[in-house]
Amino acid sequence: MKPNFIVIGAPKSGTTSLYYYLKQHPDVYLPVQKELHYFSFNQLMKNTNGPGDRQTLNSLCANWSEYERHYSAVQGENAIGDISPSYMYFGVQERIRQELGLIKIVVMLRNPVEKAYSQYMHLIRDQRETLPFYEALLAEESRKEQGWSDFWRYAESSLYAERLQAYMNCFGRENVHVILFDQFIKESQSAMVSLFKFLGLNVNVTVNTQETYNRTGKARSIKVANFLNQPSILKSLFKRITPDAWRIALRLRVMDSNTADKDEIDGHSAEYLREYFSEDIGNLEKIIGKSLGWLEK
Repeated sequence: MKPNFIVIGAPKSGTTSLYYYLKQHPDVYLPVQKELHYFSFNQLMKNTNGPGDRQTLNSLCANWSEYERHYSAVQGENAIGDISPSYMYFGVQERIRQELGLIKIVVMLRNPVEKAYSQYMHLIRDQRETLPFYEALLAEESRKEQGWSDFWRYAESSLYAERLQAYMNCFGRENVHVILFDQFIKESQSAMVSLFKFLGLNVNVTVNTQETYNRTGKARSIKVANFLNQPSILKSLFKRITPDAWRIALRLRVMDSNTADKDEIDGHSAEYLREYFSEDIGNLEKIIGKSLGWLEK
């Protein structure tokens, strides 16, 4: 079996929470490992020069046989999914269409100012980013030229309009479902019902949406953060002797307990980003036919 729907992103827009909510539906199959990044693996491989970038590739799918193994446990579920947030940024829609056919596409979109800052704080939490936010924004272009991964491109990776339009052109607007982060957080149940309907699933399924997954913020303990995010012999041994699902869930819990609230974005960076995103937000509003109010915040 192979996926018949894909969540293409965007990163830091609720995709981890969505993964755990979707897994509660009895007619949905998702791999034990949330992110596979099979269709974007070649692009990811070309951008591994940033701190910790190469390590993040270790668990991803480099070829079809590896990808296929993640779906060997499908037992007749109607909705078979892949949640890999790099797919939107790298524009791999044509390859997905060629290998999987006319499937359903789900995209989660967050106010790009908030998304860019959350992405930055994700790397702060993981002890990878060292620059203040505004300096990191100004460093994006040089980091890109040096071959740092897409995750360091806080602002550029938060441009949505052209990338979303490309997926709609490839799969048809009717096969692309847009979830807005604010609605997903405030009205989780109705957002899930709408998604179940889009996927052709029974909407009368109770889903626990109380927990939020993969929060970003400053690390409470640098030692714990380093242990979670740097390779070690102990972690390699632990990986060999424990089930993937149990190990991944434990890591998320430890990481969450080690994550403190993040500071507010500084005014200078927020102003810079609102100007940076202004045109793209306008184009996005035309595509989805809805006023978003993102520049008013």
